[in-house]
Amino acid sequence: MAHPLHLAQISVRRSQIRVTARHADAVAATVFAKCFVCAGRRQAKRRAMRRPRPKAKAAPARQALQGVMPFSQAFDTIFSSWFAGGTWAMWRTVGKVIFGEPLTAAELKIFQRFTGRILAPTTSMREVWLACGRRAGKDYFVAACVVYLACVKKWTFKPGELGRIMLLAVDSDQSDILFEYVSNLIDSIPEFAAMVEKRSVKLGMRRLLLRNRIEVLIKPADKRRVRGRILVAVIFDEVAHWWNDERHANPDSEVYAAVMPGMLGIPDAKLIAISSTYRRKGLLFETDKRQWGRDTITVNGQTRPNRVLFWKAATWEMRPVESEEHRALFPTFEEELADEKAKDPSSFAAEYGSEYRADMEDYLSVEAVEACVVKGRDTLPYDGKSVHRAFIDTAGGGGQDSLALCISKTTPTGAAVVRLFEKRPPFDAEDAADTVKKILGEYGITMLYGDNFGGDTWKSMFVKRGLGYSTDTRAATVLYRGFAPVVTGRKVEMLDPDVNATVSRCVNQLTGLIKREAGEKITHANGEHDDLANALAGGVLLSIKPPSAATVENETTNTADVARAWEERRAGGGGETAAMRAGRTGVHRVRDATTGRMVDYRDPRGL
Repeated sequence: MAHPLHLAQISVRRSQIRVTARHADAVAATVFAKCFVCAGRRQAKRRAMRRPRPKAKAAPARQALQGVMPFSQAFDTIFSSWFAGGTWAMWRTVGKVIFGEPLTAAELKIFQRFTGRILAPTTSMREVWLACGRRAGKDYFVAACVVYLACVKKWTFKPGELGRIMLLAVDSDQSDILFEYVSNLIDSIPEFAAMVEKRSVKLGMRRLLLRNRIEVLIKPADKRRVRGRILVAVIFDEVAHWWNDERHANPDSEVYAAVMPGMLGIPDAKLIAISSTYRRKGLLFETDKRQWGRDTITVNGQTRPNRVLFWKAATWEMRPVESEEHRALFPTFEEELADEKAKDPSSFAAEYGSEYRADMEDYLSVEAVEACVVKGRDTLPYDGKSVHRAFIDTAGGGGQDSLALCISKTTPTGAAVVRLFEKRPPFDAEDAADTVKKILGEYGITMLYGDNFGGDTWKSMFVKRGLGYSTDTRAATVLYRGFAPVVTGRKVEMLDPDVNATVSRCVNQLTGLIKREAGEKITHANGEHDDLANALAGGVLLSIKPPSAATVENETTNTADVARAWEERRAGGGGETAAMRAGRTGVHRVRDATTGRMVDYRDPRGL
């Protein structure tokens, strides 16, 4: 067989030299020499790469990938193109607080001012709630937190596990905006962009899968689609504007309850909630009440640092609008803020000033209701010295309305709520009637007052169980009008919403009632409910009595008696009786026991 080199014919275009068999030995020698030289060069290069480079300094992004870079350093270096200048200094301090970095003396004063706390944090926070005004830079900061947690922070997982960072937004449009922020920030850093293995949008969920076994999920808040995952971090975006009525498919409290177990047992896992403020109800407002200014908590008798932080600041406090640097970058910003304030001061205070909107509580304010709450009171037991009364707001059980029951009793100063009960749909009406019968039996109640829902259906069910049922034909608006002066006059003792979830829902319904038709109608907002509020108003009004030191004279509150008085007076040709006047105006004549004088008294029950 011929040697391969004897068969070689190598054509070189430039010189058109043809190498034939007689040159084969020379070509083989040349090739061997070149290979030897190349091998030597490769070995020399490998030796050079193994030698340390004492004067070389790692690039910031490469250093971050080694997991040795704190958030503040990443903020100043690898994120510097997004957060350049002193206008972002406040957010840098927020980041140091979130990730447990030591604060300077100046930063500690900032921390104390916007959190109400005294002690400097000594560890990273488990939950951070940020109530900051519009245009304060919240979405940019959220993107930085997500990228830092995904690309810099080091996590440890078991084989096959995948850690998720979940960013939950109000709706799909907001999810798209946040996805763009996060994607653009990652792509602006080549080392981080190389970590992206897959990007996808599926079923409304935006997904970034990284090569370090971290998955970033950005989607609308949904309590059903956050379960079954290991969560290293969760961000609630604009949480004050999530649904907070528990009848909604995804109320904020249910989403919160669904994500927290996913972070259990994950060291340094975090929940970051960030939003502008809105109404004085919902998860953001409730957390503000419980956590703002609270350095420590006591659990099972042991006091420890509070790892739930609430930070509240206005737009102009998060960005230094009066600084020369800010004015140079945004010359019209202050003027535009002033214009917004002139248009609607209440809206401006909420949107930019981080103040909750009290003007939306056009029926009862939160302060008025809280003034009637007896702290720590869940329910009251049976009191043999008092007469207990019950009012029920019935429902069919198959729709969205609840069955609500309020039991009350008369006190020297007015009335006290003894118990609130709610049967949420779906439920069987017969089973609900049995439960109501049992509760009423605990308080010796045999007579029940309620609305006319379903005609005589509910009445017949209660009568069958040995209970009397009196239909109250007054509309909910009439009940609410009578209940308002009882609350503002602090004539009712209410149960504590902080220790009773049913009472908490009731208070939210009360403060969420609105006036319509020029104030002639008081009802719930669209998409919300007032079952508990209606039962509470009816139950309290049953037990309210006229002011002490006053007795009712020559009056009746029975509708039949009022009608009969009208007929008697008409037949006799006389004028209007006191009973007729009371029925027409709702104003009774009562005798003051101290002065003996007759005075007008308007029964808050509308009787």
